[in-house]
Amino acid sequence: MPITVFLIGLLSIVLILWVDRISEKLRIDEALIDAIMDVQINTALYHLRLEEVLDGYPSEVIDAKEALEALERATTLVEATLDGGVSERGEVLEPLTDPALRARVEAIKALLVEFKATGQKRLQNPGKQWIGSVLEREFEKIFKGVLRKTRDLEDILENQEMSNQKKTRDIFRGILAVWTILVVTATAGLWRLESKRKRAEDKLITANELLLSQAEELTGHRQHLEELVEKRTVELTKTNKRLKEEIAERRQAEETLKESEKRTEKLASWLINAQEIERKRIAMELHDELGQALNAIKLHLRVIENGLGDDQPVIREECEKLLVYMDHVIEDVRRLSLALSPTILEDLGLTSAIKWLVNGFARYPAVSVMADIEEIDHVVPEKHRITIYRVLQEVLTNIRKHSRAEHVSIVIRRNDDTLAFSVEDDGMGFDPKQEFKKAASERGLGLATMNERVRMAGGILDLWSQEGKGTRITFSIPIVEGGA
Repeated sequence: MPITVFLIGLLSIVLILWVDRISEKLRIDEALIDAIMDVQINTALYHLRLEEVLDGYPSEVIDAKEALEALERATTLVEATLDGGVSERGEVLEPLTDPALRARVEAIKALLVEFKATGQKRLQNPGKQWIGSVLEREFEKIFKGVLRKTRDLEDILENQEMSNQKKTRDIFRGILAVWTILVVTATAGLWRLESKRKRAEDKLITANELLLSQAEELTGHRQHLEELVEKRTVELTKTNKRLKEEIAERRQAEETLKESEKRTEKLASWLINAQEIERKRIAMELHDELGQALNAIKLHLRVIENGLGDDQPVIREECEKLLVYMDHVIEDVRRLSLALSPTILEDLGLTSAIKWLVNGFARYPAVSVMADIEEIDHVVPEKHRITIYRVLQEVLTNIRKHSRAEHVSIVIRRNDDTLAFSVEDDGMGFDPKQEFKKAASERGLGLATMNERVRMAGGILDLWSQEGKGTRITFSIPIVEGGA
């Protein structure tokens, strides 16, 4: 038993250290991605400012120094990415050790140097920089090359980050499997100890019966009988002592198992909370940083369009197309930000957030949605609201991706002491037994995550599905009066 407890503790430490290591790797990858994005932004800003200078903007509004400063920032970020340093956002960048990545970054750096030299040539001969000139085409070619290579590098880093996340999930599942085996082994050991104790009790009863029989048969041999009883008493005392020690060990093992279960639940809760915090952080960065950057680009495009003459209708039309496209991109960023961290949940409450989620789902074509949602904010604790929202979000996402349903029913009802949630569709369905027989890597974490979230809120989740007849997911959460 001590070995089992030691192994469980050791696995816990390994799991925590591994999660910490992967978190650090993910932080480094995110910092690199942010730096590459900043290189793109500063390069685009250099291109924009230089074109504005060459187009004859007043020097008190735009000057070449501002454009060069943007390119210098981009070059500094590339050098920090290669050899380590601090990004514009204050993130610490580690030196790149991957030869392939270093080669890509060095190629970007070389392009930036060539980009700067070409831009300076254009500044030295501003009167010859009409649209379509050789130098102007070379300038645009280098600019597109920088953007293409930075985008390729950004895609590689994002794929690397996704690979690290997948490795983390695989390692986590493997440790949990070993953990489960150890717990089952410990339980089997306890059962064997209990069986030994029962057999010892049976032996003790048999020994007592034998002693009584011998006492009746050997009344004439009292002295011998007393010696025999004394000997038996010593043996029984030792047996009882061993039994007490085994019982104490069993109780200790039970306490250890309970403590292990508590640690497992605490770790699961920590991971889910960490996921929500990370989603909120990413949503804020999408909204505050990327959204503002896109709006700034949109404003610059509008300035360029306003500066065009009446004899440039083709360029004006292209600017209009770009502005429409930027509006779509800004809307996509806003939608992604809301999906990651729904601010409506904090601003208007759980009921409004659920209705907003359902309305967004109902906008998908070929799906008819019937929703019957009661007001539930006053009976749901604040800490459980995000749990309910995420479970419903996951259910609707699975329906949209996999079910091919035409009709979806969503019902939220308050019973005597519980809140009941039901989502049913008439899609293609599946066989739950076959689904659970799949390997963990094939099943994914959707259903397991939903079940864990509901369980942590004190609720119960139930799944029914049949091929060709759709799927129904129901779960209930205990009511807490004054939960708001």
